[in-house]
Amino acid sequence: MSALQRMIRVYDRTMLSGSQRRYYENSGYFNFGYWGAGAKSQREASEALVDLLVARISDTNGPVLDVACGLGASTKRLSQTWPPEVITGINVSDIQIAAARARAPGCTLLHMDATRLDFPDNHFGAVICVEAAFHFETREKFLKEAYRVLKPGGSLVMSDILFRAMPPALFEFGRVPRENLVPNMADYKARLAASGFNAIDVIDTTDFCLGGFRRNLARWPAAERRAGRMKLSRSLGASLTFKLLAAYFGWVCKTYLLVSARKPS
Repeated sequence: MSALQRMIRVYDRTMLSGSQRRYYENSGYFNFGYWGAGAKSQREASEALVDLLVARISDTNGPVLDVACGLGASTKRLSQTWPPEVITGINVSDIQIAAARARAPGCTLLHMDATRLDFPDNHFGAVICVEAAFHFETREKFLKEAYRVLKPGGSLVMSDILFRAMPPALFEFGRVPRENLVPNMADYKARLAASGFNAIDVIDTTDFCLGGFRRNLARWPAAERRAGRMKLSRSLGASLTFKLLAAYFGWVCKTYLLVSARKPS
């Protein structure tokens, strides 16, 4: 089994597990979310993140591509801005694509690699990618493909993460190629510019996204217990597990970015 296949298998199993579905209120989301607008739950934060990215799109006319659409929650959310027939979502997992088709009826959901987009040039008005570009082999290949399939004046919007240096084994497990390790925001912007984009805006939202997620994750089991939705014995084990996960994410993730850029008209 290749590293990519192992990663897909881990994501499929984790995203469809009972604990993750419960934490995300069976919404289909699987991202850190945006907590700076007063979100009270992980689902609200995840919805706010997609809405914030959509707000950074300069023109919402024309079809939109949801890259690494997961279980289809972001694709479904996009239908508040675009009619379903102009929304396309792609993913490398057949299991996730099947779930996305059920969650976002009317949208086009396809099995496809983000670095080899099977679409014509100048096709989409917008490309959105939520917390996934760091996995691609490589991010820069994806940026070039996004540039190619965007119409002139079209927008690329992403949430992305800069990672700390880690032992090779951890990178292999998490499928973060070494080529995707970017040292800082200036270097990140330079790579967008090198791919042809202009109107580049990259902002650090680490506390509002990663920080908010970590705080909510650590306190969630206790909140579930107090609400009577989780037994004491289970909540104690979940509390330890989730606190360790929160600490892990804080260790490996250095900077959380909101990104927007345009293809020149």
